Amino acid sequence: MSAPGALAAARDRITEERVRDVRARYGLRPGLTGLYAGGLDAADRVPFLLAAADRAAALLPGFRLLVAGDGELRAAVERHGAHVVRVADAAADDRRALLGAAADVLLAPGAVGGLAADSFALRTPLVVTDRAGTGAGFGCLEDGRNAVVAPDDPDAYGAAVAELLTRPRRLACLRRACRADAQRYTVEGRTARAAYGVEELVHGIP
Repeated sequence: MSAPGALAAARDRITEERVRDVRARYGLRPGLTGLYAGGLDAADRVPFLLAAADRAAALLPGFRLLVAGDGELRAAVERHGAHVVRVADAAADDRRALLGAAADVLLAPGAVGGLAADSFALRTPLVVTDRAGTGAGFGCLEDGRNAVVAPDDPDAYGAAVAELLTRPRRLACLRRACRADAQRYTVEGRTARAAYGVEELVHGIP
């Protein structure tokens, strides 16, 4: 996972021309694209993700889910259907920033973790499940302000994704909040690291 500041800087360098190229390559339509960037193993809740994508596509013709990752269920993802498009891994900042710029929402059916910071840096809101409420990263998210918290059911989750994509004003508000929080959490993180450094010098903390 990259530092939020580095990912935000990479996102700032992405041009509209590059975004158009990615959309043309994968057959994406603005306003109808989700992105999942993570592992493709059973523990990552891939079956849930695919079922949710099916529901979103049924409710929203033209919806496509980009899946950037690898794992034991890679083949299942690749043969799932035209609305699910597996792409090269998005570990590098530039690649992740480009896919995030081309997507309208980030999907996180499992743990949130560092995806919250990624969402802010990319200015692309997360749709998470209420199951993730006790995990790391979830505390940074506010349902309806910088993220959407959906029920832990693939049909309901997919419907929440589709509903958000049909409400561009709401989506724009979430994007603005993500951008604001990217600055907020980057500054807070720097302040915390600086404070720790001072304490280390004063008290000799190892």
